[in-house]
Amino acid sequence: MSSVFNQELANNTLLLLQDESIVFSTNEEFRNYIIQFINRLITEDFNHLLFILYRIDVHEDKVRTLLADNNGEHAAATITDLIIEREKQKMITRQQFKSQQNIYEDEECELW
Repeated sequence: MSSVFNQELANNTLLLLQDESIVFSTNEEFRNYIIQFINRLITEDFNHLLFILYRIDVHEDKVRTLLADNNGEHAAATITDLIIEREKQKMITRQQFKSQQNIYEDEECELW
């Protein structure tokens, strides 16, 4: 994760986790919060964790593979990193789509 804290990423992730928006000052603080959240779900409501992963679009196969490779150690940290990575990918895709849409709209204006 980059050293510059990304509040938009934090807000998007917290929204998907159905948690309140909390302001963080560092990536590590944000990551640790999500790890604790995921740990709580692993022990108290695993089905809800699976629902969240499905909703965020973190592939179950990827989770299983990473957990198997790490022998289940630090499961919450592994899952947290997958969630954050997926949210980053979605932000990049949205930005690319927005840029392409702006280019299309500019070209359309030139035709008139």
